[in-house]
This record gives sequence, C-alpha cells and structure tokens, in this order.
Amino acid sequence: MGVVHDASMAEGVATKTVLCIDDSEGHLKILELSLAAHHYRVELAHDGHDALTMLQSLTPDLIIVDVDMPFLDGLGFTARVRRLQRFDAVPILVMTAVDREDLLPRVAKAGADAILKKPVQGKNLGRIVANVMRQGRNAEPVELRRGQLHIDD
Repeated sequence: MGVVHDASMAEGVATKTVLCIDDSEGHLKILELSLAAHHYRVELAHDGHDALTMLQSLTPDLIIVDVDMPFLDGLGFTARVRRLQRFDAVPILVMTAVDREDLLPRVAKAGADAILKKPVQGKNLGRIVANVMRQGRNAEPVELRRGQLHIDD
C-alpha cells in the first residue's frame, strides 16, 4: 500500500501531489524527502499494481515512475494509465538507470512525457518536477540527462 508524506501547506501555499513509484526503498526515500522539501504532497507506491490501486482514489498532478520494476514495469503502468481518460492531463516522468537507444520510442509509445536518467539528484528534483508540471503533456517525451534541465529554458 502507498505511503504519504504531506507538506500540504507551506507559507499559505497549497501544494501539488506527486505519485512516486519505484521498487527501491532508497530511491523512494530520496524522492520523498526531496519533493517534500519543495512542498509537494508525496504519495509512494512500490510497484505498478500498488500505484494503479492508489489511482482509484487519487488524481495526482504528476506521476514519477521507474522503468524497471517487478510485477508491472513503468512502461506497462504508463500505458495502462494512459487508457484511463481522467489521467489524460497528468504528466508522467519515467526514471531509468539504463541508457538504451530503444528506450525513447518505447517511452513515447507508452505515453510518458519525460525521461529522467538515474541517479536522481535531490537538489534538482524540485525544479525538474515544477518544469514538467508547467510544461504539461508532450507529444514527444523530453529526455533529461543527469545534471541537465532542458525542459524549461
């Protein structure tokens, strides 16, 4: 089941909700702490199946999902979410440690909006998330390499 870290009000500013999905506790902890520090409400799931269950009662402002997970991987999860009309406007950021040429077309086919290469730098994550949310849904996924932020500028 999912875990929530709620930083719901920061100096009177309502926050947005980010659903983070990864089978690595360490990666989830980095995501949770980094996003909470930027005043996002963070929901956590350990695999795609848990996340789909959570989405029955949750509509996040952004979904961050790891590509390589057991049971239901990130691309399978993304494809399922994209078939659900109520999530049409929700951007999906896919994370991966693998640098494969065939990944970008597969991510595009699944319906993700951005790819972030691991390891994720916590200090940059708030800016990346804000930029992806501001940009919204993409026709083609944006590829983000570690240390680069090409979404906004």
